[in-house]
Amino acid sequence: MILSEPTQEQFQEWVKTWQEYAPKLKPNRRSGIEVARYILKKYKTEEIMDPIAAGKYAATIMMNSHQRSKLPEDTEPDPKIFKILNEGPGEKLYENKDEIFKEVKDITVIVDISSGFYSVEGSSLLWDELCAYQGLDKDDLDNPVCVAEYVECMKKFGRSI
Repeated sequence: MILSEPTQEQFQEWVKTWQEYAPKLKPNRRSGIEVARYILKKYKTEEIMDPIAAGKYAATIMMNSHQRSKLPEDTEPDPKIFKILNEGPGEKLYENKDEIFKEVKDITVIVDISSGFYSVEGSSLLWDELCAYQGLDKDDLDNPVCVAEYVECMKKFGRSI
């Protein structure tokens, strides 16, 4: 998860990573349903029924051409919001919060079932885990930042690339 404005040097490193790994990678992006199922299977959660927050996330997807392009034709965003509970595997997420998230009480994740996009509040570790799990599609493989983040997350969790 990118937590600060990247430097020019960082971007150059991402480009190097992209040049090394993009030719070796194949599209393997999992759907929003698969991402949501992964979260629900691994973590104890509570679904948050907040139509205003869900509407804002849906609007964000519709206003962003890159995100909107991931929506299947004639499909609207369908965001689901989950609070990760501080028990079982979720405890590790709460114990390992970045300094930037120390004041955030709950770890929440929004998964758009239609496009597969997700957003995590309160845990870069969960964001990185979902990045490694979800994978990349054909368009993502053309994006140095997407490829570099994916490679970093895969390495972080000891997964083969």
